[in-house]
Amino acid sequence: MDILGVRSLPFFARRNYYYEFLHLAPWGVLAGLIEGNAGAIVVAKTFHGSEFLIATATATPIGTLLFSSVWGMLCVGRPKRQLATIFAGASALCAATIGFTPQTRYGGILFVIQMAASQVFLSGVVTVRSSLWKHNYPPHTRGKITARLHALRMLAGTAVLAVSSAMFDLNPAFYRFIYPFGAFCGLAAILILQKIHVRHEASELRGRFVIDDVAGGHALERFTFRHVMSPTHVWTEMAGLLRQDKRFTRYLTAQMLLGIGVQMVLPVPVITLTDVFRRYWITFVIVEVMRRLVVFVSLRRWGRLFDRVPVSRFRVYAGTCASIGIFCGLIATFIATHLDWFGPNLGVPLAAGLFAGYSVFNGLQQGGGTLAWNLGHFDFSQRHNAELYMAAHVSLTGLRGVFAPYLGVILLHLFPGYDWAVWLFGLLFTVTSTIAYARLAREFTPETRTV
Repeated sequence: MDILGVRSLPFFARRNYYYEFLHLAPWGVLAGLIEGNAGAIVVAKTFHGSEFLIATATATPIGTLLFSSVWGMLCVGRPKRQLATIFAGASALCAATIGFTPQTRYGGILFVIQMAASQVFLSGVVTVRSSLWKHNYPPHTRGKITARLHALRMLAGTAVLAVSSAMFDLNPAFYRFIYPFGAFCGLAAILILQKIHVRHEASELRGRFVIDDVAGGHALERFTFRHVMSPTHVWTEMAGLLRQDKRFTRYLTAQMLLGIGVQMVLPVPVITLTDVFRRYWITFVIVEVMRRLVVFVSLRRWGRLFDRVPVSRFRVYAGTCASIGIFCGLIATFIATHLDWFGPNLGVPLAAGLFAGYSVFNGLQQGGGTLAWNLGHFDFSQRHNAELYMAAHVSLTGLRGVFAPYLGVILLHLFPGYDWAVWLFGLLFTVTSTIAYARLAREFTPETRTV
């Protein structure tokens, strides 16, 4: 019985797919605990953090992607599996230290720092994994394969969050055991990772110094650690890439608008639902579990669509889902902040239902966005510079992740009593982005994916 669907894949991709599938089952447990808004909920409920500390916890999973500019350059000309092992191990060890965090007023700040450290190295895993997929899976089935792998990781993360929310309701101090358990699962996943081979990597590493960069006309060399750790050099490389590829620059501009709109509203449901509902599991289910389940269910269909259409067209559909979700959040927040108008018996379940609608459409957007985010740059890059394209767009993701959640909280304070206004600004960004993607899709005829 072919439960994993291995036989439906090209022969040379089967072995790596099988071991990567096994690797992602335990790795998804750790990733599920340290990515997304789970940490923000713990900060809000266990450590009773301020709105700006909640915004910080919301910003760090995406903001730490700024380090991907470093990781992407570090990947060029170096063995990918070894780098993935180092990043994954460091992420797990940082998560394990959360078990020693005191449940005090300042414990919340320490918790956010520990989570951020783990997320920094997780961004390295994400960057390297994209390169692994480039080597191991053919372009015409890469979307389908990636969707399956993400679905498994999402399912594992959703399961551990569902169990964790119930444990937090029993005792908020259970974070001392939950995060070290996730770290143990992450370390177990690293052992399976060693079974994965990187196709053609040896020959690519041997030829790395004689490959010509078509766009720049010079040999693409391995970056030294001095260059990798130099912010000026990193950003100079990416700026040069964006100047050369105007189409990719327009794509990233639309992506920036979409990301700001989606990310600036992230702290709002956590803050609002913490005030309305006192139990962990309700907030966890509405904000995280439901969204992740929708991502899991939708990934297979998104994967099929991704293999058929160019990424700019694909992003139009994801952007539309984001806009609908934010509109649901706008109405839900209005109701939740005007319960005296609707009455608690009607207003609370109505707001919860609309927040659930926000999570559903946000999950649909993230399901498509996950594939486009990991694989979309292959529509623009060449085989020899794919890591730099990945680093450029992931770093910009981190840049907007640093300020967008704070922008949402600042707007909450600028418009007291009008919390729904944050969603209105977010909706403006996502609609503008979707229009930009649609124009890009009409103006450029896509080439067949070869990377």
